[in-house]
Formats: sequence, structure tokens, C-alpha cells
Amino acid sequence: MKNITLFSLRLFLLFSIFLLISCDTAVRSEICVSIQPQAYLVNRIAGEDMKVTVMIPPGSAPPTYAPTASQIRDLHQSKLYVKIGHPDFLFEKKHIDPFLDNNPRVLKVNMSDSLDILPGDAHIWLSPTIMLIASERIYKAFLALYPENKQLYTERYEALKHDILELDTELRNMLDGARGSEFLTMHPAWTYFARDYGIKQVSVHDENKALSVQKLAALIEYAKEKDLKVIFIQKEFAFEQVDLLSREIGANIVALDPLSADWLENLRYTGQILSKAFNE
Repeated sequence: MKNITLFSLRLFLLFSIFLLISCDTAVRSEICVSIQPQAYLVNRIAGEDMKVTVMIPPGSAPPTYAPTASQIRDLHQSKLYVKIGHPDFLFEKKHIDPFLDNNPRVLKVNMSDSLDILPGDAHIWLSPTIMLIASERIYKAFLALYPENKQLYTERYEALKHDILELDTELRNMLDGARGSEFLTMHPAWTYFARDYGIKQVSVHDENKALSVQKLAALIEYAKEKDLKVIFIQKEFAFEQVDLLSREIGANIVALDPLSADWLENLRYTGQILSKAFNE
């Protein structure tokens, strides 16, 4: 009986040591971001080997999402948090800012800091101009955290910078001839993109509720007058009236995801859709 007890004790100790080793060698997330487009910038500079925690997962609505237990754990282990930083980005205001205020050890990159942001619109990541500035801030944060990787991070940052500038040039070539043109969107996410390229979004949504008969009729009349040929939708903001609106004005319905993980290609695709609509 004594031998069995000693064997059980040894087995328990070995198992405990194994668990401790496993915990110590687990990949920890040192970088946290709020949304996937920010993770795109981080991964381009840090590389795919760096584990990045995206606090708001695909398909989730930022205003109502709450972090999971594993995300909170990653947050407490993080060395860097990349914030949208807009005062109306409610997820950060509610869940992230209190943590960062109480944990000064965590380095912060605020994408909105010292920029010309618009009240009530936090979709700053849809502007290549703003994302270029954000990428430089992330790059400098990495140099502060991991100076031993300066050469590698510099090469990757320069490649990212080149791609963003190239995207911006492509979009300007696509849309310069359409300055002042308008497009319809179910959710007003594209203000910063439109501002960058001299175009204008016309929002269909009315606090995510169905439009009144009067408002819908006025919108149809306006869209016909302006000859608007495209309606951008998001699944979480779509409603049945969009089909009626599309039929009445002869516009194409295009589903876009402002939170797409492939940020660069998403904006290139958006520009292509708009260019086609403006030239019909």
C-alpha cells in the first residue's frame, strides 16, 4: 500500500511539472488589437510568427461585443495594445481603456491621436492615409519593444509603406475622374475613404430601422436624380427595403465588410466597384 501511495505521489508530481512546462512554453499573445484591419498592419511588420489577439472577432458587432475569458488573459499578458482611439469607438471605451489606464506597463499605439477625426464616425481604418500613419506608429512601437529585430522590422515596414502608397495611387487613378460623385451605403462606414478620394457616401440607414414610406420615397427620388448605381451593404445592417430600393433605382447591391482581415485587397476591391459604378 505504501509503494502504491509513493508511486501515485511521483506520478502526480511529474504531471504537475509537465503542466508547468506546458504553460511556460505556450505561445503568449504579446500584441493585442481591437479589429482585424489593425492585425493586418501588425502581421505585415512583425511577421506571422507573432501571435496577435484580435479582440473583436469576425462577424461580431463592435458596439455590443464583450471580450472572452481567453481574450482577457491575453490582454493581461500583452506588451502592446493598438487602439482605434476614436472617442466614439465604444468597445474600447468600455472594455479596453479602463484596463490600459490601470496598466501603464502596456505600450499603447493610438491610431486617432493628433489626426483630423470626424465626430461620431470611428471607421478611421478605411482611410489609406490614416493607415499609413498608423503603420509608422506600430513600427516605432516594435522598435521600442524588440530593438534586436530592427533590421527585419524596418524591411517589413518599408514594404508595407510601399504597398499602402501604391494602393493610394491606384485608388486616386480610379476615382479622380469621379470627384464629387456619390454612392449609397446601408451603414455609413465609408466617410474617411470617401474623404480621401473626393467622393461622397449617402447613408440609407436610419438607426438600423426600416425607413418610413416618406423617407424611402425621398431617397428613391434623390438616387434617381443623382443616377446612383451601387448600394454597399453589410450583413449586420441589411434590411429588406434594400431590394426594393435597388429595383426602383436600378442599382447593384454589393456586400462589403469594413472589418475584412485582408485590409489592402478589401480597399482595392472597393475602389474597383466604385470606379465601375461611376463610369456606367
